Amino acid sequence: MEGLNHTGQEEYIWAMRASLYRESDVELWKDRKRHDNSRSAVNVASRTKSLLETTTYQTKIMASLVPDEVIHNVEDYSHRQYEACFLFGDVSGFTELCEKYTKTGVSGPSRMTQVLNKYLGAMVQEVLSYNGDILKFSGDAFLAVFKSSEDTTMRDSVHEALDCALVIQKSYGSYLTDVNVVIRVKLAISAGLVTFALIGEPSTCHYVVVGKPIWDVKAAEHISSAGDIIVAPAAWHYVNPGEYIHKEMPDRVHMKIVGIGPNWRSVQKNVRQQKTKEQMAEDVFSLELSSESLDQIEEKRVLGAMAGEEFSLRPAVNLAVRLKIRELLRGFIIAPVMKSIDMNEPLEYLSEMRQAVIVFINVVSHKINTTDTVILADRAYKTVCRVVHQMNGCVNKVSLFDKDLMFVVIFGLRGLKNELECQVALRCARECHQAISEFENVASTSVGVTTGKTYCGVFGHTLRREYTVISLIVNKAARLMVAYSGKVTCDRETFLHSKLEAKHFVLQEPKPLKGISHPGPVYEFRELEEDHGVLHRVNPRPLLGRAENLKIYKQLLERFQSTTTVDEQQYKMLLIRGEARQGKTRLLDELVYITPEEILISRFTLTPKDRKVPFQTVRLIFNQPMATTVDSTIKIKQAKILEKLSKIKNPDLLCVLNQVFGVNFPNSQLFMQLSEQEKLKARRTVINWLCLECFPTLWVVAIDNCDYIDEESWHIFDTFFEIRTLFIVATASRDKLAHAEICEKVLSDDPRIKTIYLKPVEKWYLGALACQILDVYAISPELENAIQVKSNGNPGWIESFLISLIQDEGLYILQAHMSYITDLGLVAPPLYLMARLTEEEAFKWQHIMEERKRPGESEIDQSWQKYIDCCRDSYMNVSIRELLEHISLGGRIPICVISPNFHVGDEEAELSMDAMILKTFDSLNFFEQLLVKCSAILGLQFLRDMLLYVMNATDKRKTALAVQKLFEIRVLTCAKGDFLEGTGTLFKEKLIHPNEEAGLQCRCRGVKIDETCYDLPKYASCGLLQFRFPQFREITYNLLTDNQKKEFHHRAIRYLEKETRKCKACGGGFFERILGGDRIDKDMALTKKKVKRDEGSFDTASLTVSRTDSQYSGTSTTYSLGSATKSRRRVAEDGKSVASFASVNIVHEKKKKREATFGFVMIKKLKDSYSLTKTFSSEDFTDCQCLLILSTTYSQLIEHCIGAGDINKVINAMLEYSYISITLCNLPLALQILEEAKHIVNKKAKETVEHSWKYSLIRGKIYTLIGYARLELAQYQTAFINLHKSLEEYGVNFPTSRITRHIKTRLFEFKQLFGFYLLPNSLTKRLDHWETIFAGNLAESLSHLCNLYLIKNQWKNAELAATWCLSKSLEAYSSFQLMTTAYANMLHIAQHLRRWNICIALEIHALRLCRTKKSTVDAEDLKSVAKLYSAIFFSRMLRSSLDKAIHMGYTVLRICTSVRAVKIILPVLPLFLHALLIGSHFSNALSMMQELEYFANEDSDSTGKVWYLALCVGIQLETGYSVIPYHICETYYQMEGDRWITIRDPDARRRFYTVMWLWCVRNEKWEQAATWCLKTQDFKIITENDSLANKVTALYLLEGMIIFLVAKLDKRNIKAVIRAETDIEILIKELQKASKTAKFILPRLYHLKAYYKFVKYFHLRVSSLLKRPHKLATKYGHQLEVSWLEHSGKAWQRTLPPLTVQMWRDHSEAGNLLEFQEIETEQKLVFFTLPVPIYI
Repeated sequence: MEGLNHTGQEEYIWAMRASLYRESDVELWKDRKRHDNSRSAVNVASRTKSLLETTTYQTKIMASLVPDEVIHNVEDYSHRQYEACFLFGDVSGFTELCEKYTKTGVSGPSRMTQVLNKYLGAMVQEVLSYNGDILKFSGDAFLAVFKSSEDTTMRDSVHEALDCALVIQKSYGSYLTDVNVVIRVKLAISAGLVTFALIGEPSTCHYVVVGKPIWDVKAAEHISSAGDIIVAPAAWHYVNPGEYIHKEMPDRVHMKIVGIGPNWRSVQKNVRQQKTKEQMAEDVFSLELSSESLDQIEEKRVLGAMAGEEFSLRPAVNLAVRLKIRELLRGFIIAPVMKSIDMNEPLEYLSEMRQAVIVFINVVSHKINTTDTVILADRAYKTVCRVVHQMNGCVNKVSLFDKDLMFVVIFGLRGLKNELECQVALRCARECHQAISEFENVASTSVGVTTGKTYCGVFGHTLRREYTVISLIVNKAARLMVAYSGKVTCDRETFLHSKLEAKHFVLQEPKPLKGISHPGPVYEFRELEEDHGVLHRVNPRPLLGRAENLKIYKQLLERFQSTTTVDEQQYKMLLIRGEARQGKTRLLDELVYITPEEILISRFTLTPKDRKVPFQTVRLIFNQPMATTVDSTIKIKQAKILEKLSKIKNPDLLCVLNQVFGVNFPNSQLFMQLSEQEKLKARRTVINWLCLECFPTLWVVAIDNCDYIDEESWHIFDTFFEIRTLFIVATASRDKLAHAEICEKVLSDDPRIKTIYLKPVEKWYLGALACQILDVYAISPELENAIQVKSNGNPGWIESFLISLIQDEGLYILQAHMSYITDLGLVAPPLYLMARLTEEEAFKWQHIMEERKRPGESEIDQSWQKYIDCCRDSYMNVSIRELLEHISLGGRIPICVISPNFHVGDEEAELSMDAMILKTFDSLNFFEQLLVKCSAILGLQFLRDMLLYVMNATDKRKTALAVQKLFEIRVLTCAKGDFLEGTGTLFKEKLIHPNEEAGLQCRCRGVKIDETCYDLPKYASCGLLQFRFPQFREITYNLLTDNQKKEFHHRAIRYLEKETRKCKACGGGFFERILGGDRIDKDMALTKKKVKRDEGSFDTASLTVSRTDSQYSGTSTTYSLGSATKSRRRVAEDGKSVASFASVNIVHEKKKKREATFGFVMIKKLKDSYSLTKTFSSEDFTDCQCLLILSTTYSQLIEHCIGAGDINKVINAMLEYSYISITLCNLPLALQILEEAKHIVNKKAKETVEHSWKYSLIRGKIYTLIGYARLELAQYQTAFINLHKSLEEYGVNFPTSRITRHIKTRLFEFKQLFGFYLLPNSLTKRLDHWETIFAGNLAESLSHLCNLYLIKNQWKNAELAATWCLSKSLEAYSSFQLMTTAYANMLHIAQHLRRWNICIALEIHALRLCRTKKSTVDAEDLKSVAKLYSAIFFSRMLRSSLDKAIHMGYTVLRICTSVRAVKIILPVLPLFLHALLIGSHFSNALSMMQELEYFANEDSDSTGKVWYLALCVGIQLETGYSVIPYHICETYYQMEGDRWITIRDPDARRRFYTVMWLWCVRNEKWEQAATWCLKTQDFKIITENDSLANKVTALYLLEGMIIFLVAKLDKRNIKAVIRAETDIEILIKELQKASKTAKFILPRLYHLKAYYKFVKYFHLRVSSLLKRPHKLATKYGHQLEVSWLEHSGKAWQRTLPPLTVQMWRDHSEAGNLLEFQEIETEQKLVFFTLPVPIYI
């Protein structure tokens, strides 16, 4: 025990008192990891403190809890008189402060206590510095004494008190709290002779001060106001009027001190504390105390205490050490505090928020002298202590003011928790009230009892403090005590949680309680004794939820009746056990009710008084059979016994029944000769004979509350089990019974007893139960939900809850028609739950109204159900409705509704589980409790490393032992963490299978066990822990005070900020920014600073145009994110120059700088460079889990920031979390977070006027992210509204008129053209921090707005948004992602507008931007690069720069593969594959098909799969080789085609239908073609704005239409020919227009135009027709088209071999397919021979 002293204290003080922002905590944490062995050695040395030091420390702590007078005379119980001056201080505004803080929530009392502690603590220090002492604390008041002695005259004592009062009033007279309540202090001073006496006994003692000065100082305080110093006449007698400025009070008796006078003198004798007159004046006229100065005083006080000088200002503490009175001081300290001191826990650890019951006892005496007053106080105190200690409570305070003696008693403190503490407190109050009221000289006794959350802890100053409880419920108890004189009263919460029946309470007339706006109903507690003769009425309502218990009773009774032999084993007793008010009595009554009529029944209820009467239970069992009562005379009872035992063989033994029945049979000689053992045996025998006579037929004895069976009855209770005709049913509590050893032995060891434990009533019965209790037929759903959530299925709690709500006017009952129930949506239980129906009636209801089957009823028998409505109507009209009309009196039925202004959900829940959890918690030592509290801070699941950081625990073995114990007592369990990858990051909260047994084992993988813990079980070193029960975490969390919560939450934040690491795939290094502010890229910021100096300083002429290995350019250095050395090396390698492309060396030559400064020169020289493209080849995020880590981290950060009260960090964390959620496609969560963030920002903006522009900036960001999320959800109108709201917050209006929009667009375009082609430096600006953030946020909003306009095809608006976005993003030059996205949007707009030169300029500048990204690249950066590169790919495809497009396609594919960007790559792959095919890169095309198949399987949508199938058919159409044959594609469509209507990319569906149709057309399968043709009807109109993929699809469509024309020409179908020609010419015309923006389609388009002309005008020369397409195909590198053109030329000239003409068709069917894997060169390609009319 001694070894734990300073080690435990040091750990706790660090845990509780550390600075919130001390950076050294992190260093301590890291040092602890590196130097565990050295720290362990320090701990071992700390544990070797001597017993003497421990005793000294404990004595000082104990001495600080009592006044000096106790220390000086700790063993003197005499009445001592002395003269002294008394200073009484009372804080004004405390009641208002208390109510305000209570309204703030759970942390209110904690914060209120912190304020008062600092406020009063500063005053206490002043009192001590003026040689005074604090006699008592009383909530918001204190009583100080300035004692006279041989060295100090009474005059000096009064002067010191006055000087101290002036300093207090001037320095601490007024204080504005954080809830805008001003608290002030009023001071009263008196002097004279008083009597000081110790009361009680050495084991439990206290002290009182009695005398006229006490009454005078209280009277002076009554006439004072806040800020006053009032002096009573007895004290003013010792003051020279010239020493103080004063004025007379209106009563002409008291004086009010204003300041010091001209004749003031110093009277202090202590040289160390001596002050001059000038210093005194300076102290007196100092400024009023602010909150900051209070904090400084508190910090100084704490630091002084830690330095070992905390008791030097109070010598009596050191005297207590010298006198060695530690054991003598124990009696003055309550048990929880003493236990904490004995365990060497810091007193600060006692501070907690706890559910407690407060009992205020006020004793008003008659006019008696001082001695009699002390004697009365002593006697009352002993009585209260005796009763309270028997019931596990604590007497906390004793006060004696105005001749009123007051006691404060607390139930529910640490180590004394009881689930029935409200009930115990009420009985304690009643017993104390009865006992004290009988004392002589007592005029009245009043008791107030309240229940609720209260602050419990040490209060005052380090030098003088007391353990106290502070909250509104404490005030309320005091107010009840005063308002309801002579009674034991309680509040609604005590009534509700007492688990006593309502008959024990009497509702009181409401009275105003000072400072309490809504006290609720008040009850007088009058516990009624149960009359054994009362007949129990049958409840007309059915018993709910106990069908299984009733069934057990019936089975036991039937078996008992059927028993024929005595020796046959059977149950003789059914014992029903359960929690208080769980429905045991109601079940017992129901068992009695269902007992067959032929069985006789004896039922009685035991009371606490019965437990004290010997053999009372045995008498009650025999009362009914013998026709006697409790009040029967001895004569009557003897006669009855003789009548029953008239045939007894040995009547001399009747005297053994004397004690049992209270009779007086003479003691026979035989009886006197028996030994004690033989007498007991004889008694059992005679009782057995009596049972046989009294119970000749079958009897059932029902005993309610067998907890109160007396000890003597327990000894012979098993005698009744030997009677064959007697069956016992009894109820008992779930806990151990009275006389536990005896009764538990009887109940648990006897096999003849069947015990059932009542479970909570199931939820679906609770609504009906509430209706039964209220005697109504319907209740509101809100009330039913509140009961289900809060009651824990306890019927008694529900009854008290509903009664209290009725009495508090929260509910009201009214009569209404049945239709009113439906209109209001009320909950009406079925009739068989409300009335006792016969079994047949109940089954009819269930069968007709609920459609339940009869047992054994088949499906064939259910044909009648088609007439179910008619059956319901008729049945309701005949049977049930008649019963309802009979019950409801005239067609109206009672219903219960909630009052309009009442919120039933705010009511407290049932507290049984809370009490059990607190009992478990209180059984832990302080280190284990600290561990549980810190665990509660971290959540239901938490990492061990994080727990150690928050605890600042240094002893790993000690922590492991604590974890081991918490595992063994079922508080914690393993959450199955995986630490094999080394990160140990917790992804959200892992779902544990509910049926999986959580035994004493750790299932974590890869946990490293410390060498000091090898001998402990593995679970002691578990790496990922969780609470077994969420309620345990919640209750433990609420025990923490507000300061403790903030401190621990701040530590959790620091851990997450400093210790969160990337995933193993990314190197496991630290994230660059966790809550680090705005998204400003370091590389971009650095480049912006150097751009003026470095721009154009590169030799662009030396860049190579070769494509060799260009896609592998860039560094190949392996980079570990956890290594700073590698990081610097990589930056150095990647950043040798902004344009270090591949192996090109840039020469910085002065003559080149001027040339490269101009943008057009740079564009001209770089536009054909392949090596300009940065491939990011060293980055791989395939297995990256960083987003999941960040998602978990930010979700925890939000909770901890809220707990720490750091609103700025809360908002930052919410914005980051929402952005990550959008990225992870968790859009509902993102929107929820953003709405909460908006609410917080708006609330904060209302409270703070300053920096309103910052809140507008944040709101703009929030609206931007909301718009982004809505855009992703395809909620375009909502997205549009929110994005425009964001612009409004930024003070920007998006132009709505055409002219304004046109002008603004052209201005931005001119600025960009000037920058791109002339001076690139002009695109950036030198902005400060907030201007940069503003520009970046505005650009982000415009970027999303641009995407929205593109979706809506509003190209003009999109053009403005894109140019504006690019301009602002370049001005800010802070976000790499934003700038790449802006370039991508601008490229898309330029492609649509056919501004090819601008496209080239944008490409060059965008690719150069990518080159500036030197340092770490994350997955989101790469995604933005992939979007940019895909836009460049489309641009190059549209310009038909085939080789450059293929090069970019490879880069896009690699990047998208790295970051799993399926949505980005899927639109690219079809065109990329087409480019590879027409460029004759067949092997690469095969690889692309495999990649596409992979991405298709990864895609959540069917788009990828549809594209894959369409391209498989397309490859066969182009080359004659098959990847997946047509018939498989057709089969897949037949299975999945219905789902393709809603796919993400309709172009995929369009391509699939078209190529399937073209395949059928080529093979002349016209019936199948007609089917596919129906699906392609909507695709025949191609516009200029269509996608590039759709334009390629149109070429397939054109080919099929021409082939169809040829077929109709051969059949001479003139109408079809004309219609086909019209459609073909329209399509050719549209494609001609589309080719202006997509030159890529020109070779195939002219090929098909030539084919159409050849078919229509067969006389044209083939060579002249194919000349133009051949030239275009050669120009644009379409090698496949060139080969097909040559094939078509030969075919039309009829020079092809016959086998070659039909070769494509021959190999298109299943069974004769050519596998695409076998393709080698274009010479082996199988081209389709375009058919020509027969007449040609």
